[in-house]
Amino acid sequence: MFQRVHYISIGSALISCMLSPIATALEAHVHGEAVLNIATDQGDVEAVLRSPMANIVGFEYEAKSAEDKATQEKALKLLKNANNILKLSASANCLTEHVEVVWDEEHGDHDHEEHEGHDHHEEHADHEEHDHEGHADITATYHFKCSNPEALTDMTLSLFDSFKGVEKLHVNLITDKGAQQLELTPSSKGFKF
Repeated sequence: MFQRVHYISIGSALISCMLSPIATALEAHVHGEAVLNIATDQGDVEAVLRSPMANIVGFEYEAKSAEDKATQEKALKLLKNANNILKLSASANCLTEHVEVVWDEEHGDHDHEEHEGHDHHEEHADHEEHDHEGHADITATYHFKCSNPEALTDMTLSLFDSFKGVEKLHVNLITDKGAQQLELTPSSKGFKF
């Protein structure tokens, strides 16, 4: 029972992160950018990564060719190994307890009826192909249990090394010290708690 209540409190903290202005801004589905929401509580660390699929695999359409399916499988394998995404302080002895990766479609193929009365296809010539692809996001959730939480002092993001399409990462962090928002890039990919 305690563990369930504990997860609920971390979940509540993550919901707060997701409602932040940065997280809300990412809902616009900006290629090259992703959001990482992190909450820590008594040795538990929950991290939720949300990114446009294009940042991770290079496309947002349904994988049909053998090459696209292989690319997607490789990305899924990388995402399912938490060490490919983030590294917590080694001395905190954090073990991955749970990983969940969801490929979700924000909106699929557009119906051209949505655009009747608009003449913006000429205005956005490159958008037509984009309309047919739709938008897809990837959400990866990582839960860690740290046996030495007092030593949890920093995190380094391996995400940039694994997925070159991620150019900027907005981090929303909630710890017992309070909340903070950070912006990480491939040249600045770590932070202190």
